[in-house]
Amino acid sequence: MLAVLAPARAEDPESPPEPITELPHPVADLTVKVVGLGEEVGKRLVDLLPEWDGKAPDEPGFAEEAARQAEQRLKDLGEDARPITARLEEIGSRWVLILAAGEPEAGSGTAQKSRSRPIRDALEQPVVEGGLELEIEGVKGALARNLRAHLSPLPTSAAERASFLFTLEDKAQEAMQALGYYQAVFSTQIQRTDPNWTLTLTVDRGEPMRYDEVIVLIDGEARDDPAFVARLDRITIKPGDIVNHGQYESLKNDLLTLGLVRGYFDGKMGQHRLEIDRDNNLANLVLLYDSGRRYRLGEVNFWASELTPELLQEMVPFKPGAPYHADEVAKFTSTLLGSGYFQDVKVLPHPEQAEDGMVPIEAGLSPPPRHSIDLGVGYATDTEFRVSTTWRTPVVNRYGHSQETKAEFSKVNPKLSFDYRIPFDHPINDKLVFNASVGREEFGDIESSQYQGSFGRRTVMGNRWIRTVSARLLYEDWTQGPQDHSAKYLMPGLSFSRTQRRGPPLDPTDGLRQFYLLEHADTVWGSDQRITRFRSQLRAVYTPIERHRLTGRVDVGINVINDEDLLGLAPSLRFFAGGDQSIRGFSYQSLGPKMTVDDGEGGTTELLVGGRYLLVGSMEYQYYLTPSWRLAAFVDGGSAFDTNESEAIDFDASFGGGVHWISPVGPIKIEVGYGFTDPDASPMLHISIGAEL
Repeated sequence: MLAVLAPARAEDPESPPEPITELPHPVADLTVKVVGLGEEVGKRLVDLLPEWDGKAPDEPGFAEEAARQAEQRLKDLGEDARPITARLEEIGSRWVLILAAGEPEAGSGTAQKSRSRPIRDALEQPVVEGGLELEIEGVKGALARNLRAHLSPLPTSAAERASFLFTLEDKAQEAMQALGYYQAVFSTQIQRTDPNWTLTLTVDRGEPMRYDEVIVLIDGEARDDPAFVARLDRITIKPGDIVNHGQYESLKNDLLTLGLVRGYFDGKMGQHRLEIDRDNNLANLVLLYDSGRRYRLGEVNFWASELTPELLQEMVPFKPGAPYHADEVAKFTSTLLGSGYFQDVKVLPHPEQAEDGMVPIEAGLSPPPRHSIDLGVGYATDTEFRVSTTWRTPVVNRYGHSQETKAEFSKVNPKLSFDYRIPFDHPINDKLVFNASVGREEFGDIESSQYQGSFGRRTVMGNRWIRTVSARLLYEDWTQGPQDHSAKYLMPGLSFSRTQRRGPPLDPTDGLRQFYLLEHADTVWGSDQRITRFRSQLRAVYTPIERHRLTGRVDVGINVINDEDLLGLAPSLRFFAGGDQSIRGFSYQSLGPKMTVDDGEGGTTELLVGGRYLLVGSMEYQYYLTPSWRLAAFVDGGSAFDTNESEAIDFDASFGGGVHWISPVGPIKIEVGYGFTDPDASPMLHISIGAEL
């Protein structure tokens, strides 16, 4: 695979690229800096210096030999004899040789005319303890930030200050060259104050160096890999762009990282260089990535788990021999953690142990506590104070069975429930679920007790829809006026649900939750009544712009039942409206059809008994004051009713507002709603907790 971008000149941009600091400098390994002789003499001296017979700068005696040679060459130039000291400093990937000339020796001739040497003159002043303050002039934005980054940290003592001033220009050149300015010229001015000196660095950035050619090649199996083809198509560096070392390094690292993610563990950069032509102020970018072969996912070895090997293998999301991808390993880790069977999981691929290109995978599993008990206390306007305790056994046996028993104590609807789950075709995505519960609840003016058990198969399908096929046995008894009633139902059912969200789970920025349920009971198989039920719940969240959030919900319920059976329908199967999650401004389950019954004392009374149908909708606008606090304004409307003639439906509506705190356990909402369709309504306070999705 080859990407060659032909030369094309571009106009000078108004602002340079973002700063990239501490990058390798693509110049010679050794730079010579002369201090104390002036620019002209210094250049002539450097031209006469030998190569020192190929010695490397870090060899012993190199600096001493350089000083001796410099003193001799200075005499050859006809200059006054001066003692010269040499010092080596390593800056980045190169060496800087600093040759400092002393004062002319006595009787050596006429001293040179004085010239302005700000740095040298400052260094020759008596030492005063203190640091250095830096001011940069001539450039701003990315160039100024990169200069300051390369020159940081600033010295805080006289000794550090001396070393800093010796290497100032070299580090400044590195900073400018990293962003493509190889022709920069610097001038300095030092103001000696007590305790800190002030250094003013003035920069003439000159013309930027531009790319003449950009050549990127892919070799090996990655040549035909769609991911690498797509990455080459996204290369933003073009001929004519200003050279930027950071972009060059980023592109190189992207190719190496992509190779590791996709299993090219032998991948390396065969060539990686910036070819610098200082004379023409041009550069060529050359990258050759040799991927080698792509490795494959191998067998998974589990350790420290009591579950059966067959159950563990069913949780592996890939087949041995599939092309290696780090996302598959991450998905495997997420699957294990999400199963609830383990307290901690470590999935480690071992490419160094690969045989025939197959990478073995090791999965270390830490078992959870055998039993756990959680206690909770809460309050909501609908359910009032609530205390709950939950007993969980995440691993009942080696076959992956689990159970959860929960007791909820509340004045409005106390409940005791038991769930038992058995892996079926997949330990996470396909389970058999058994449930039994007993509870009491107030529906309008009716008090009801329910006893139910259910059995179902819960399957997570490929499109993330959750399908549940179930059969529910319900026995319910209730008091309606002076009369006691009871009914039993056997209801096969089918439900589908899916939740999609973006952002934090407790406070998503966007999302949609859908739930659909269809149940049917019939006297043919022992139910007291024949009824078909449909429920639908939709919840949506949308954030069009930052801080502004919209939420909406729709609840629909339909009971298909004969008119003569409607009064005998169990209250938990009827529909009511009003409350925190329905129409705010009205109390919990206070809206719906009513009926007049004998009060048992020779008179009559009107009871709220619920309806055959339900239709409720809500829209809410939220504004974030801070990430943890927001204001809300809402409008709710709808009703529960018995007729399917729209003109006969008595709809209720409310509006209001509130404040929400995004707590660690979910949004806590304090809201006030006003039911404006009720002439006798008064504002109603609602307190609830929980996310919209």
